[in-house]
Amino acid sequence: MLIIPELETVVLQPPRTGSTSLRDAVLNRYPLSFTPYRHMERDGIPIGYDRWKTICIVRHPADRLASLYRYMKRFSSTTSIASEVWMRRMSEDVDRPFSEWLWESREIFTDPVDHDGTFIPRYAVRHPMPITRKSLWFWARPDLGPVELLKLEDAPAIEARLGVRMERSNASKDCAAIEACASVTEFLAHRHDWDLSFYAD
Repeated sequence: MLIIPELETVVLQPPRTGSTSLRDAVLNRYPLSFTPYRHMERDGIPIGYDRWKTICIVRHPADRLASLYRYMKRFSSTTSIASEVWMRRMSEDVDRPFSEWLWESREIFTDPVDHDGTFIPRYAVRHPMPITRKSLWFWARPDLGPVELLKLEDAPAIEARLGVRMERSNASKDCAAIEACASVTEFLAHRHDWDLSFYAD
């Protein structure tokens, strides 16, 4: 979550929607901006700031989940500030084919409770649930009022809207082919139909 007082705007950043590069660009451009949470949803916007304009960055669910899968596969102690225990747990979770991971994973990627029971407020979320099943609806929450949805696939539109220039600093590498199969298509239609609606032809 990015709060930008200069624009009276809150930007919601689900995992694998360019959150690191956008955060860095915004913090560099707007000195009053800050990030109270990493991946908080809309109903976790601090009181008062919830009256400002709300933007949610969205990404095609197939690409977003494939990016997350690849990201979890490439963890190392030099590429993440997360605990070794958390990284090992996530890595073990993706030690299976992509379609199987989608259907069977129960890992809460945005879990603010560390392995030793420590609660880390920066990683708090209002709706902890298995990340493969968590639709972008939980971040955008259109039922709470108008929200502007910006597609990650249209980076120039995001940059123009926020007046920044993004550098891809944490992009997942295409380290493994992701299968496109009926099982994946069925899963996305079942769990991410709201997300898919923005990408219908």
